[in-house]
Amino acid sequence: MKNSTKKQSLLWRITPAFGGIPSYLFGTMHVRDQRAFGWLDLAKKHLESCDYFATEFDFLETDPVALAVALTLPNDSSLKDYLPRGAWKQLDYYAQNILGVSAEDLQYQHPMSVSTLLSTAFMAEEMAHSLDETLWQHARSSGKTTTGVESFADQLETLHRIPFELHITGLTWLLNNLPRQKVRLKKMIQWYAAGEIQALYKAAKKDAKGMRKILLYRRNRAMAQRFADLANQHSLFCAVGAGHLAGGKGMLRLLKQVGFKIEPILLLPPDLQNQPST
Repeated sequence: MKNSTKKQSLLWRITPAFGGIPSYLFGTMHVRDQRAFGWLDLAKKHLESCDYFATEFDFLETDPVALAVALTLPNDSSLKDYLPRGAWKQLDYYAQNILGVSAEDLQYQHPMSVSTLLSTAFMAEEMAHSLDETLWQHARSSGKTTTGVESFADQLETLHRIPFELHITGLTWLLNNLPRQKVRLKKMIQWYAAGEIQALYKAAKKDAKGMRKILLYRRNRAMAQRFADLANQHSLFCAVGAGHLAGGKGMLRLLKQVGFKIEPILLLPPDLQNQPST
């Protein structure tokens, strides 16, 4: 399909070059905000036709101890030692007024962890699990084989590859622009609900700034290769962060370059979703 990657959809049918059973690539979000769940039923419908289900990493691999160590500053160092004085004061203000804790309670956490806490505080937590976890649990209960297009260790390695100074710069920016970030997150949820993967890709690219090779391009190549390996042998439903789909170095383009046929699956308006196809 010519220019198919310009279509707006979170769900894509991916068919091997030699034909056969299609697989699916779905852009997801790691949030519990109900506004991000509009594509869930459509995703579940196509997941049912597949034997394998993959997230970025299989949640069965999660090592809570390793994660806690990775998200804690080493050697008793504190964010107070790294943040500019004004940013530290902002952190204390926002921590108390948004999170209900003090900056002192967060001072030993990795800056990425604090950034995530502040950003996701603007998202509702209406669902029992995040969207990607909801799909994973559905796949498990349906008897699908679960795996990852990365590993848990890969994700920790990505975190360690990013220079610590860039994490501090990112948190400092967020503390200086939190009201602006709140508006931006609202837009991202709207883009997600509409399946606007180009806008989500541009947002992810902007967020990554000096970390694009580490956070996006390198990971996209690895995940696309893993997807291709699995999809050439099995029917696969794969759910990864929506920012990884679009763009010249996105997973859709990479899969197309190695011969897969990619087709968007569009989300019908609610009043048409349950009507029989003709």
